[in-house]
Amino acid sequence: MKNRDANQSSVFMSRLKAILGAPVAKVYLMMLLLYVASGLLEPNYFSYGHIMQLLVMASFLGILAMGQTLVILTGGIDLSVSYALNLGAVIMTQMTIEQGSLAAVVTVIIVGLLIGTLNGLGITYLNIHPLVMTLAMSSILKSVTYVYTGGTPKGTAPDWLRTIATESFLGVKIAIWVWLALSVFVIVLLTKTTIGRKIYAIGNNNTVSLLSGIKNNRVLVLVYALSGLFAVLSGLMITGFSGLSYLGMGDIYLLPSIAAVVIGGTSILGGRGGYTGTIAGAVIIYVLMTILTILDLKDAGRQIIYGLVILFVLILYGNGKKLRA
Repeated sequence: MKNRDANQSSVFMSRLKAILGAPVAKVYLMMLLLYVASGLLEPNYFSYGHIMQLLVMASFLGILAMGQTLVILTGGIDLSVSYALNLGAVIMTQMTIEQGSLAAVVTVIIVGLLIGTLNGLGITYLNIHPLVMTLAMSSILKSVTYVYTGGTPKGTAPDWLRTIATESFLGVKIAIWVWLALSVFVIVLLTKTTIGRKIYAIGNNNTVSLLSGIKNNRVLVLVYALSGLFAVLSGLMITGFSGLSYLGMGDIYLLPSIAAVVIGGTSILGGRGGYTGTIAGAVIIYVLMTILTILDLKDAGRQIIYGLVILFVLILYGNGKKLRA
């Protein structure tokens, strides 16, 4: 009897050590420690209201980083997400005035998918490097947004969108429920479907994946299309939260969207990681933001911090070579 109990205890301890030793567990531990540090600097940050506000703000970045996670897992990167976010936001507010919110939402979703699809087609069939393709798309989207708005976005977010972004359900903000639902979708996509396995295969070695029968181009186009979709969905949520759209509203999210993915344990080289870690990465970004706010560090300083954090994590993780999903 004693031997059996001892064996069970040994198995439990070994499993516990394995869990705590996993990269994702370390990310969540980092998140917890940073949150405690922020609470020690400002005790009000321990309040339930602040936790809800923190998670709501993290949800906007978390939704944006969904697409970035999928893209980076394939070994690519999407620099157009912030401008896709902005275009989706201004289309939402201006079309709501002219044609109603339903037509606006449908248009925004189509535009997001179209942006991502064009990125994917350029990368796969024209052999343009993801960095170059998405950077060029950023410039195009910035110009399109300016022309479409005439330099001054019009309209406001419809009431239902404001409700989703700001109100609560069962004591939890609806925005967090939306983030949770989308997170489940992405995690299941990556871990339980053939598409997810193909994404990891391409990220590990696109030549081997091609030789094994995977249609790399189709998967990549799908991944970038989803990235465009998540970008405009994030834009909708931010529009609902702020009540309006404005030029440059996505600028502050580009570097954090990459930082959240890298901090979350996804290899910048592709093939390793997952969205579970990105969730913690998004929260860590906003906990860092609250700490930097307490320290009265300006936005330029925050961008420097984000860049340094990415470099530090890359060095810490050995450029992503040692990470596992």
